[in-house]
Amino acid sequence: MSFVGEVASPQLNGPDRAGRTSPEVSVVIPVYNEGEKLCQTVQALRSSTEVSYEVIVVDDGSTDSGCDFLRAQPPPFENVVLMETKERNGVARSRNLGAERARAPVLVFMDAHCVPRDGWLPKLLAEVQKPEAGIVAPQISSLEIPDARTFGLKLCGRNFNVEWLPRQGSQPHPVPLVGGGCMVVRREFFESVGRFDNLRSFGVEDIEFCLRCWLFGYAVTVVPQAEVAHLFKKHPFPVGWHDHLYNVLRTAVLHFDGAPLERILASARTKPAFAEAASTLLASDVCTRYSFVRGKRKHDADWFCRKFEIEI
Repeated sequence: MSFVGEVASPQLNGPDRAGRTSPEVSVVIPVYNEGEKLCQTVQALRSSTEVSYEVIVVDDGSTDSGCDFLRAQPPPFENVVLMETKERNGVARSRNLGAERARAPVLVFMDAHCVPRDGWLPKLLAEVQKPEAGIVAPQISSLEIPDARTFGLKLCGRNFNVEWLPRQGSQPHPVPLVGGGCMVVRREFFESVGRFDNLRSFGVEDIEFCLRCWLFGYAVTVVPQAEVAHLFKKHPFPVGWHDHLYNVLRTAVLHFDGAPLERILASARTKPAFAEAASTLLASDVCTRYSFVRGKRKHDADWFCRKFEIEI
């Protein structure tokens, strides 16, 4: 991963308004051609966030003007840094790059088209400090359809599709997966589990991260009383079968064994891009990553599937 440079507000190099030398939370936002939605998200963070925070925007090679407002002088926001990459890295790598620049002990990974609702963060911070906590997420509502809400996700099928889960009471509770619209983690946890995996472009990175969280002995938790609204939109860029299939194959090889792995591979072989994706996977660092994952996990994927009644 490489980047051109960064544009930061002067206050990021010194104490914040409360006199603290580092924020309590770093919000990492990967961006590619988000237009005006990024500015709306940063504004929503400013109006709804009650703790000391910074925003790390990682511009992943955008070709639009959506990040131009962050280059203005004087800076329009006092706690935002813009990182600009030399080439497209994809969502997972951009999140990792932003996390390297972040200063806070708690990381929030958020999409660039979200509107956090009032009081969203304290409820998530209270949950993420628990010893067993890995990934903590709010309920995700739809900006287009306010009545549409998801309280976590469940893996379904051999192509790693997901289904939305309904509300299960008002208290925080474990779920198989959450989406990347908003994920809250402790930095210590994030580093110990190996950050986001080296997946390509877009897709499956959130599934793989949540699965690894469970297999390493941590929990994925939804906090129903915290809410972040999300714009569910068409991708601003094409996601080819090669990249998506690569991500599916890599996740399957890293975490699954036996008959479930064979079924995933059999389904993948029916896709036109299978040979190319498999070749790319073999040339990657998958063997090194495999050794890391298998050496640290406390459970296997069969345990995960039994726990959440998932059929592969």
